Amino acid sequence: MRRRSRNFVRPYGTHAGPAPALAHPRRFSSTVFSNTWVDNLMSLPPDTKRTEASVELVRTNLSGTAKQQLTTYVMSLYRKGQTKLPPENDLAKLFGVSRITIRRALGELEREGLVLREQGRGTFINPASASIIINLVPGEEFTKLIAKSGHQATITVVDISTRPAALDEAERLGVAPGTELCSVEKLYFADGTPAIISVDRFPTSLVENLPTAEYLSAHPIFDYLRDEAGVAIVRDKIEIESITHLRACQLAKAGAQLRCETALTFNGINYNRENVPVMVNTEIYDTNIVKFELLRVKDVC
Repeated sequence: MRRRSRNFVRPYGTHAGPAPALAHPRRFSSTVFSNTWVDNLMSLPPDTKRTEASVELVRTNLSGTAKQQLTTYVMSLYRKGQTKLPPENDLAKLFGVSRITIRRALGELEREGLVLREQGRGTFINPASASIIINLVPGEEFTKLIAKSGHQATITVVDISTRPAALDEAERLGVAPGTELCSVEKLYFADGTPAIISVDRFPTSLVENLPTAEYLSAHPIFDYLRDEAGVAIVRDKIEIESITHLRACQLAKAGAQLRCETALTFNGINYNRENVPVMVNTEIYDTNIVKFELLRVKDVC
């Protein structure tokens, strides 16, 4: 089989939050979000240095959070049959941010194809994008992907172990070869059929206690790293490959349980808020069960 691969950077929309200081930085309970982190920064004593990088980080977190909230809002309008968004000023008031922040967020959604902006007419929802069931971007928790595919999800923790980092893992993580890694493998079922395998590897130096199978059966690895190490994973860079069943068996202990001749594999590097790699992972999908869609904006001029 000819190997084909593609690279993507995915934001973790369901895992990224407005600020490290919040108790649950990846969970939102309302449309309006808090600017507490920004307020705290701006209330620092005059002699405290506020670097351009700090201010830019605030801007990035604000626009990123606004984008996540705006995406949820856009989808709620779409489900109600509405196609046009309110003016930028109204959206800024709704979300409690500046018009510039809303404009940045809308610009990102336009580049991703979720909204269409027409000069003199306003901003409209793109039905071709809003109707996508499983989008390649952003990355989502696997049980949600299976549920969106119309199946009941169950999980088995296949393996939790430690081992030295291989050369390619060390290079992607930016650590020395042989650094001790914790490897976590989970198998996700769709109505009892093996659908997704995930193999996550991170340096054991990040944590004091390794995860238990009981915990990982009920929580994603992102929750563990957040709660145990204070690490919030906000994006990943993935290389996409089509692999054979034999290769799946080589990559994962549960590979033999897949019932497909070929599978789709994401080889990812996961980054924290400081853009530092903290985990590498391998995701193997049976595309007879989980199918991805991606609306691409053409740049052909």
